[in-house]
Amino acid sequence: MFMGFGGVGMFIWMLCQWFFLLLGVYLIIRWIKGPSHKNNTYDNQAIAIVRERLARGEISVEEYERIIKILTEGGNDDGR
Repeated sequence: MFMGFGGVGMFIWMLCQWFFLLLGVYLIIRWIKGPSHKNNTYDNQAIAIVRERLARGEISVEEYERIIKILTEGGNDDGR
């Protein structure tokens, strides 16, 4: 198949095979693990907004604690 290239062509072909094999293993592992359950960027932004609202006096300490609990634990709001 690579007679015209000699040993260099076979070496490049071998590197390509290893690359795609390792890439396939990596993608399979990522697929099995699935996406992360929390996106810390959005969680951190939401918590920062709640802190700002508390600092401005828009919400009470109790409301702040309830919202933080919902955001960090992912629980439902049973307080209403």
